[in-house]
Amino acid sequence: MDISVGDTNTSPIAKEELTNGGASGIQQIAAAAKEEEQSMDISLGDSSSSTAQQFKDNELQNSSLKSAEKGDESLLPLEGQQDISSSATTAGEDNEDVEMNKSTTEDNYPTIGACKSIEEASVNTTIECPLDDDEEENGIDKEVLLQSTLSTDISMQAEESPTSPSNLHHNVKLCLTPAEIELFTLLTNAAEVYESGKLNINPNPTNDDVSARGGFTKQQQSSSITNKDNGKNEGETEEKSWLKLPPKINQPIQIRIAGGWVRDKIINQHSVDVDVALDCMMGVQFARIVQAYLALENSKKEKEEKEGGVNGDCVMKEQQESEEQKQQAEAFAALPPSKQGGKAAKKQKKKNKQPKIGVIGANPSQSKHLETATMNIHGIDIDFVNLRAEEVYELNSRIPTSQTKMFGSPLEDALRRDFTINSLFYNVRTNKIEDWTGRGLDDLIVHRRIVTPVDAHTTFHDDPLRILRAIRFCVRLDFTLDDEIVQAAMSKRVHHSLHVKVSRERVGKELEGMLTGKHAKPGQALDMIADLHLAGSVFAFPGSFPGDSSDLHASGPVTGNILGVPYNCSLGTDTVEAVEKAVSQRAMGWEESSKLLSVLPTVMEGHTDERESIMREKKTTEETVVASLPSTVVDTRLLHLCVFILPFHNLTFPDKKGREVSVTSQMIKEALKFPVRDIQAVSKILSHVDELATMLSEIRSELAEAQDGQGGDTPFKLTPPCRLRAGLLLRSLKETWVTCLLTAAAWEIRSYQRLDNGSEEAASAIPLDQPAREFYRAIVDDLALDECWKVPPHLNGKEIIKELSLPKGPIVGVYLDDQTRWMLLNPDGTKEECKAHLQERKRDRESQESSGSEHHISKKICP
Repeated sequence: MDISVGDTNTSPIAKEELTNGGASGIQQIAAAAKEEEQSMDISLGDSSSSTAQQFKDNELQNSSLKSAEKGDESLLPLEGQQDISSSATTAGEDNEDVEMNKSTTEDNYPTIGACKSIEEASVNTTIECPLDDDEEENGIDKEVLLQSTLSTDISMQAEESPTSPSNLHHNVKLCLTPAEIELFTLLTNAAEVYESGKLNINPNPTNDDVSARGGFTKQQQSSSITNKDNGKNEGETEEKSWLKLPPKINQPIQIRIAGGWVRDKIINQHSVDVDVALDCMMGVQFARIVQAYLALENSKKEKEEKEGGVNGDCVMKEQQESEEQKQQAEAFAALPPSKQGGKAAKKQKKKNKQPKIGVIGANPSQSKHLETATMNIHGIDIDFVNLRAEEVYELNSRIPTSQTKMFGSPLEDALRRDFTINSLFYNVRTNKIEDWTGRGLDDLIVHRRIVTPVDAHTTFHDDPLRILRAIRFCVRLDFTLDDEIVQAAMSKRVHHSLHVKVSRERVGKELEGMLTGKHAKPGQALDMIADLHLAGSVFAFPGSFPGDSSDLHASGPVTGNILGVPYNCSLGTDTVEAVEKAVSQRAMGWEESSKLLSVLPTVMEGHTDERESIMREKKTTEETVVASLPSTVVDTRLLHLCVFILPFHNLTFPDKKGREVSVTSQMIKEALKFPVRDIQAVSKILSHVDELATMLSEIRSELAEAQDGQGGDTPFKLTPPCRLRAGLLLRSLKETWVTCLLTAAAWEIRSYQRLDNGSEEAASAIPLDQPAREFYRAIVDDLALDECWKVPPHLNGKEIIKELSLPKGPIVGVYLDDQTRWMLLNPDGTKEECKAHLQERKRDRESQESSGSEHHISKKICP
């Protein structure tokens, strides 16, 4: 079933028009993809690069995953798909497993000119080290810092790169911080000492040195590293890849900084994480080299401090002494606590302090392909990995076989990266940027596009989460998506893989990166998710992905309404027609999500203007204004999240105990694995949004009536909302009331637009955001209800029991509720007046009970 593309007004993809007709890039590609799907004439993509083509062919040959890709028959079909569990799936759809042709528009790049040597891949690189004021005052010499790590000539002759001319057009400048230069110097020195044979690695590290942090079996994580408790002779090594000693080598270790750090440095953005890629050993093995070198350096410094200087001619001797100190520390740790003095223990712990290595095992089934070692050195988080090789898979599996090489080449690793802008390396040993794909720098600096190193279908099948990363980079960097990425992102195969293959924690983490952080543009990111038909895979419905604890099969159907249209879908039991209808309704909901996002900037700008206007007025008219200024602010992250899933807020399903659960809450809890506070906040906002939207609609109607009936220059004063009604609403929402107000404003505006009742004159005369602005001003200025939930009650529960002579029990809560309502209606009332009111309420109740009349004490919203 084909689903039309949503509104792309705010999407970065819409910046470029591919035809004179003015249609957005996504809409053009969606139409082309639809035609190809209908004709079922889908062929392999082309590439003139032999290396990239061979890589792609091998990948296709090894990816015999059609059965697995069909997925569990219990899964709901995704938006824009036919039911994968039904007989309605045609044989032609199997062609989706075949890679699609790359678009051949005029804007397409030339094919990748992959480099064959380090000389071809290297780029002219200039290193700078800007010092801050404190460092300059302390006399730190920038040239000394640079010379400590730069030992090679950064110039490169044109004839050295005959097959990669694009690299010669760039002269890259990197600004390294002193901490980064110190780190790279440390890595280089550690490698040089190990290469010289003067660095010994402890074959039996303790858990304080190296520990497993995930990706391993329970037995591997809990087993003793030293084999002392494994029933083996001491010194006998257990076969664990992540505990093997580094190999003996006869050539320099090429240390490359990979991925995001290189990208961010080139475009002058701050980067806090460093990924180190090794060409001849595992990441944990090199991390242990660095750890041993640090221990050796610390030992030398301690000896110099103790003896006032040391010769240092015999490095091996010093390391032996360091090992003896380590043995002494282990012996100290083995002593019973009674024999370990407090001061001695602290001194010993401080003396032996060094960075600890954490090891995260590979998990190919969750697209975690590399074993990773982590350390923190000089305050910088570092991940050590080996260069990734092309992988060979078993049939219907994503787990590499023994035929897969242990270590890849820089080119193989670059081609396995997600995007060309992330395939760049900084070689610490040569001090040069390396662009092995031959186009990474062009895509980053010149074209400013997100492009995959090989066919996009292959890249996304390798790790479906990459399509969400493409969106995040596109929005944050203000880049555009390559046409082939857009086409692949809309394919059913990628949607299904993202839906069932990637863990929900990883999906939630990637979405969080779109919602928060520096340069985040959540509205554009969510709009792009909708445009690419990925919303149903990211914000998955209950029971539609592996591991969903809602267990929809055993509970019941999803019921309610989407945009006022009844919705009822029972997973696994409905007919094909019913499922297709549900898919169409969900697609309609996601299209509405895009339209809600399109009106949100207007709502947010209006709110900001109104808030600033109120603050200016208060500062002008009052001397002491701090306490009276509006204090509750909007949560932009929650606002975008709530607005995007708002079309589905009236859907529920019964859990295993028969309790009705909101679908939107389940999306936040299970589909995104967001924390409990987010689940509670979203649930609270969306459960009150209809009530608040109704109040805004009433204000719009009053404004329209006043405009129609107003004559001359008679001033119009809008009736403030009922103080009791608004106060009870704010007491329920608390700190989220402003976020709920703007969410309701977007919902009310779209509801008004959908009515299309012919009131174009009124609509044009009354700004769309005016009701929300009027309500905000009334709450903050006229009614002074902001933070009303923080006002303490006149009487607590014990006082009410005493004053009214009540028994303990639920009846106390009834009178606490009476007190809350009275205080909202009488903000200046005293404690004595409140007591009198409660006593009167008690007499009314007792009178009705004694007369045998039904218990109907008025709880009217407004007096």
